Amino acid sequence: MKIPEIISTGNPLVKRILRLQQKLAERKSSGLFVVEGRREVSLALRSGVRVAHLLVCPEIYTADAAYPVDLDEAAGRTLVEVSRAAYNKLAYRENKEGILLVAGKQLPGLDQIILKPDPLVLVLEALEKPGNLGAILRTADAAGMDAVLICDPGTDVFNPNVIRSSLGCVFTVPISVCKPAEATDWIRRLPAGPSGKKPKILAAALQKASDYYLEDLSGPTALVFGAEDKGLSDYWREHADALVRIPMSGSIDSLNVSVSVAILAFDAVRQRRTGK
Repeated sequence: MKIPEIISTGNPLVKRILRLQQKLAERKSSGLFVVEGRREVSLALRSGVRVAHLLVCPEIYTADAAYPVDLDEAAGRTLVEVSRAAYNKLAYRENKEGILLVAGKQLPGLDQIILKPDPLVLVLEALEKPGNLGAILRTADAAGMDAVLICDPGTDVFNPNVIRSSLGCVFTVPISVCKPAEATDWIRRLPAGPSGKKPKILAAALQKASDYYLEDLSGPTALVFGAEDKGLSDYWREHADALVRIPMSGSIDSLNVSVSVAILAFDAVRQRRTGK
């Protein structure tokens, strides 16, 4: 079967993909989003996304053994070859990678998330910057976190900037969008694992907080972080088991939220590996 080709930058599919990249309303109404890059596309396909179109520019694309994409399987079904001009019209990184995916994915509900014993969960409240969310998802993947719960989201999980800055980790970590009350109820019901400890909610804050490394992070734990400018809402301050902070020795009193998440997440990893 002949593979469809797109040469013109004015092609209807090119225009539709541009709308998906630029407009949240378009992504919501269609249930579709755009993924760019070999690593990101490979991870998206591996996660089982629903594929609408797989666009490849033969002049640019080369296979990556570390992040394989089965073009033969897509040929004649979803694969579309595009010219360099058409690809560069769509790509954030012109003349690089040479592959784009248009796909859909349903985020799991809380009851669909599969957890390992003594899970480590991340809760994010009202984050607004796609770059921060993407960086946090990379950390969550690297630390082996069991789930990321997003409460009152300020940005779309499938915003192209989130996908790009996460390096595709938006597809490797279970993500669920929920209300704060739903999140706390779910966390309180987390099963005790080998540690035999009850679930604990630790919320990052600046005031009336203890240093994070004084807390036991080896049992079922949820780490909660608030919006970049406002921090946590009163809800989480009231429902957390403890407020924790990162001690600061300089002239400022806070770090970028993605850095703060990494510090606490990897201290949890350290405690779980060393038992200390």
